[in-house]
Amino acid sequence: MSTDYTETLKKIKETEEATSRELLERRKALEEELRRMEEAAAASIAEAKKRAEALIASEVENARKAAQKEADALLAKASKEAKEVAAKKLDKAALRKIIDQTILSEFK
Repeated sequence: MSTDYTETLKKIKETEEATSRELLERRKALEEELRRMEEAAAASIAEAKKRAEALIASEVENARKAAQKEADALLAKASKEAKEVAAKKLDKAALRKIIDQTILSEFK
């Protein structure tokens, strides 16, 4: 009977050791998989950040170009209107009004 008991204890011990090894191997495999997933996530985040920064830079450049185009159009319109006003002949009353409003207003 003692041999059966000893054999049973040996089998239990072997089973415990085998289970312990399996658990250790599984744990290592899971840790490695987790590490790979963390690296992939970090790379994905870095790539997304890089694309976002490129998109922001592109949108800023597009906005700058649109604003420059609008400013150029306004400047061209103002220049055209200034030339038209400069080319106009003014009668004495209009000239007197301009002089009074701009030049003589400083002395009032």
